Amino acid sequence: MSNKFSYILNVLLVVALVILSVKMACHGSNDSESDSKVEAKETTAADAKWQKVSVEDANLNPFTLFQNAAALNVGKKGAMNSMTIGWGQLGIIWGHDTHTCTVYVRQSRFTKHLMDENETFTVEAFPEQYNDLLNNYLGKVSGRDEDKIKKSGLTLRQTDNGAPAFEEGNIIIECKKLSDVDIPMQKMPKDVVEKFYTKDKDNGNIHTQYIGEITAVWVKK
Repeated sequence: MSNKFSYILNVLLVVALVILSVKMACHGSNDSESDSKVEAKETTAADAKWQKVSVEDANLNPFTLFQNAAALNVGKKGAMNSMTIGWGQLGIIWGHDTHTCTVYVRQSRFTKHLMDENETFTVEAFPEQYNDLLNNYLGKVSGRDEDKIKKSGLTLRQTDNGAPAFEEGNIIIECKKLSDVDIPMQKMPKDVVEKFYTKDKDNGNIHTQYIGEITAVWVKK
């Protein structure tokens, strides 16, 4: 009887070990599958972060784009800058298929010579949480004094044509420069001259108008 009891006990022990091994194997398989799915999801999300769209499909609104403040980015690696802008237009010129973005840069700005030296630039919109950075850093600190792009904490990216932009934005408008012209104060209303071009460092410090053809638009999903 004792031998029979020992035999049964050993059989039960073997069965229990087999069941435990099967459960552990299944659990490990499920973990691997789960990890694989997460990794694939992250990779897909990274690849699909930006989508290139047509100007029409981008549904750009100049009032929200410029009133909410946007960044004007220009230059090449080693010589680039970004500044906040609140003035600008979107439109059509010299043919219905020439979509344009127009920006204005004061002649005293560090960005001015970069706009003159480069053929491309980007105008970029950002989510609301970057308003403080745009208004109190990119819009006030000069690129002559420090490397604004590095100190901004933003992540630099480049378009296919080498124009600078940032990963943190949500709309990037890439432009090829078509025209630039200084806006003389003699052609401005007197109240505008008084408000924008007679005070302290801005006395006589007029803007240059840059018209750029929109060559590409990216929106973040």
